[in-house]
Amino acid sequence: MPGTYSSLFDPGALAIVVAGTVLACVARSGWREFGAALGQAGGLLRRGFDGDANRKALALAVTGIQRDGSHRADPALPPDRALGMMLETFLRHGAVDTMLKSWHAQRAQDEARRTRAVQVFEWAGELAPVFGLIGTLYGLTQLAPAGSVSPGTAIIMTAVSTAVLTSLYGALLAHLVCFPLASAIERRGLHAEAARDALCDWFVEQLKRSPVAAQERRAVLRGVA
Repeated sequence: MPGTYSSLFDPGALAIVVAGTVLACVARSGWREFGAALGQAGGLLRRGFDGDANRKALALAVTGIQRDGSHRADPALPPDRALGMMLETFLRHGAVDTMLKSWHAQRAQDEARRTRAVQVFEWAGELAPVFGLIGTLYGLTQLAPAGSVSPGTAIIMTAVSTAVLTSLYGALLAHLVCFPLASAIERRGLHAEAARDALCDWFVEQLKRSPVAAQERRAVLRGVA
């Protein structure tokens, strides 16, 4: 059995498939988009959206805003970057409409980044079998090396092995790495997006239901000043 597994590993065949797939993806998307896609894939290893921690931070922010007003309150920002920017925008401008405009713009940017990352890995999934076929053709060319009319059995077996393994690596890279990564990025992004939207709606609702005591207090202070 160990010998069987070792016969399935060919560094040269694997290098042909992986390097060809990476270079073809870079040629399609550019280094920046390819690097961003790798960053999105690396983010899958980190903990996903923490709804409890973000809700707690927003609840504390609402309490501070109700007590001190939007311009005087200084709450801790939520751990999520998008929600933190949303709260920071409201604290700076004190207007729900301005905050929502900024929120929708940020949401559109995040969605575009996620879509581009998914596209890169879908391209990789399409290209990997292609370079598996290219590796197969390369392996078949080794059946008759220069200066040898009748290649030996060992040469034939090596060439056939490389030809077969490159096709195998291309299929495995596509269906066990590239397409699953694209789907995972999409699923996590949609889940986080839905959770952020729910918290944003909750935050806006709390702001609209906030008592006007803080605003009246600031008006009195301005009058005294």
